[in-house]
Amino acid sequence: MQREKLRVDELLAKPDVPLTDHLWNVICLGEKIADRLRLDERLRTKALLACALHDIGKATHSFQEYMRTIRQLELAVERGATSREIDCLKREVRRKKAAAYPHALASLPFALVAEKYLGQKCGWHIRDFSATAAVLTHHSPLGPELYKGYGVPDLHSKLAEALEVVWELLQRVGVDDLMPAKNLMTALQPLLKQSPAALLDQSFPFGQERKSLRGILQALPVQEFAQVKAVLHLADWLVSAKQPDPALLFLDQGRASVEAHIQQFPLREFQRQAANATHNTLFLRAPTGTGKTEALLLWAGNTKRLIYLLPTQATVNAMWRRLRKIYGDSRVALAHGRASYVLRKEFDEDPLDMKLFGSVFARPVTVATLDQYLLAHLNGRHWEERRSLAKRATIILDEIHAYEPYTLGLLLEALSREQPARLALASATLPTRLLELFQQGRLVEAELPLWQRKRHQLQRREGALLKDGIEEALRYARDGRSVLLIANTISEAQTLYKQLKERGWRKCELLHARFIFRDRQKKEARAEKPQPGTIFVATQVVEVSLDISYDVLLTEIAPIDALVQRMGRVNRRGETPPAPVIIYRQWSEGSQRVYGKEMLQWSLELLETLSEMPTDRDLADVTHRLYDQVMASEDWKIEFCEGRRTIDEVQRILGCYTIDLSDEEMRSRFTARRGQISVEVLPTEFLQEAYEFKERGESWRLPELLVPVPVYWLKHTEFFTPIEDLRCIQTTLKYSKQIGLVSPLSPDSAGGGIMID
Repeated sequence: MQREKLRVDELLAKPDVPLTDHLWNVICLGEKIADRLRLDERLRTKALLACALHDIGKATHSFQEYMRTIRQLELAVERGATSREIDCLKREVRRKKAAAYPHALASLPFALVAEKYLGQKCGWHIRDFSATAAVLTHHSPLGPELYKGYGVPDLHSKLAEALEVVWELLQRVGVDDLMPAKNLMTALQPLLKQSPAALLDQSFPFGQERKSLRGILQALPVQEFAQVKAVLHLADWLVSAKQPDPALLFLDQGRASVEAHIQQFPLREFQRQAANATHNTLFLRAPTGTGKTEALLLWAGNTKRLIYLLPTQATVNAMWRRLRKIYGDSRVALAHGRASYVLRKEFDEDPLDMKLFGSVFARPVTVATLDQYLLAHLNGRHWEERRSLAKRATIILDEIHAYEPYTLGLLLEALSREQPARLALASATLPTRLLELFQQGRLVEAELPLWQRKRHQLQRREGALLKDGIEEALRYARDGRSVLLIANTISEAQTLYKQLKERGWRKCELLHARFIFRDRQKKEARAEKPQPGTIFVATQVVEVSLDISYDVLLTEIAPIDALVQRMGRVNRRGETPPAPVIIYRQWSEGSQRVYGKEMLQWSLELLETLSEMPTDRDLADVTHRLYDQVMASEDWKIEFCEGRRTIDEVQRILGCYTIDLSDEEMRSRFTARRGQISVEVLPTEFLQEAYEFKERGESWRLPELLVPVPVYWLKHTEFFTPIEDLRCIQTTLKYSKQIGLVSPLSPDSAGGGIMID
């Protein structure tokens, strides 16, 4: 039979694409992706079976009616129909869509019987239904309530003919041992008379017990199910996006791209060592501004897939822009909680495909927060694609020192269960005690002269930053220096800023976590280009997130690793004489609540051991000593073990299910960070602007107007009101561009914004 005859034109997958054409395209692409991902023969066969049958359930009268109505709408638009006619057709499309039987559910019996027969013929496990599970869940995650309550599908008379075509297509890609299509239709007759949804809850023998089919699918080998579903999803998405090319998922000539980017700079010795390292695990320790990122990319070399993980959205955004210049825009994806907004802002169009492929780690290079990787191991949405693709990738964990013990526990457990192809850990202060948690690897360190830089002149003060810091900051600012003033809490930073304004100093700025996103972005941009005489007041948000370099630092005592990060924000690249770093020994009650008395005391003792002009090596060593103390503490061990236990419990409970965030107990575990949980709220003064966004079809811009607050603030119900049509929470707490959002415990919490000239 000729290829052009292998189709059933009457059945549609898309308004303009015959069903059998679509299935053939997905099969062909699925074969190539499975081969590139090196699936074994059994999983390859299952993946191709899933590709062949995932949309066979579109052969229902209700779905075909839906497709034909969409086509009518498209033709009406093309011929310039009246708005009334078009609106009428749009309503009809919505009605037909709601009435269409879920095609993934209608496909279930076909996949189940075909896979069972194939398994018996090939000697596979009798209850291995990975292809069936992938077909069933290719539009909705697997869970205990999936498709409950649906009746019998209204199958189309041409379905048997389409199935024969699909079977011949499968044989073309080497899937033999199939039950003949006519026999399959005969075997299916009893199942087709009942609801596939009822079939899911039907009881079957399972070992020494009986389980529902839903329970059997939940208990499938997790990694096998994930791989089969990943191939199906990636092939289906690429074909639907009219980009049926597996090369879009893989990186070619990556090392050449890196070398071309850095060719104007001679390689340092540690960069050469990293480039030549053949170990699958690399530990890289190098001071800030010496080319650590380039060394990591050279080590990654010609990897086919690269995932670069960082601690904050700001660092991810910066690295995403940086890697696009090296590998090209189309090869580098962005993945974090606000990626959709950033992409829309960057490209001025709806980046649906870009967002989707970024969110599942499908682009050749993905830059993401570590949270995205960890939430996949907590069975978040699309965990199957993320985990399958991460397992076959080179993963770089930059700024590894920045994570709390609970997060590190999650990370270690995830890596121990699904080790990536290659792994690199990097930091300017990479504690040896931390490295001992990971499997053995090659340690590459920057050469000694790079560690001998003296960028800072330490000045320790007996007083408190809040009481004594203002006058000293003003003295440096009047001398034309740019001054970074860092407090440990938002309320203290706000107080410092107010004091500066009260003293008449106009060249000052405030940055902390409780500004709306739009204001925070503007402040971060200004922070990167300080003018002479600027005093920039900030909290811990500058420790990792921003690439800034000031002339002077004033800060209150904090954990020594945090202090080292803060010091890295002055004289960042060591291009000027050592910059003054003034550290106030006295800590506030707020600081003690944030860090704990013991941590601050340890850090104060370690601070005293540093010379007046410490080298970068001195700063790394003192950080290592703090980690030795902290990681030996019972509190650290308890939090670390809790992280490991959480991954174990969630994966054991869920199996192949996706986490249900309506379940309060499971939702409490669905976090990559411990400590303060935040929610985003909309200050009242931006409510009108939010509605204007919605009216203009720009609801994607709503994140610009939101500010994160601790979830416990919501107990002050007089300040918070849900706004259903905007899907957010409004707050009447005071907000201003200068101060940010005021705490509900503040005497200034009610009323309009705080205006300071």
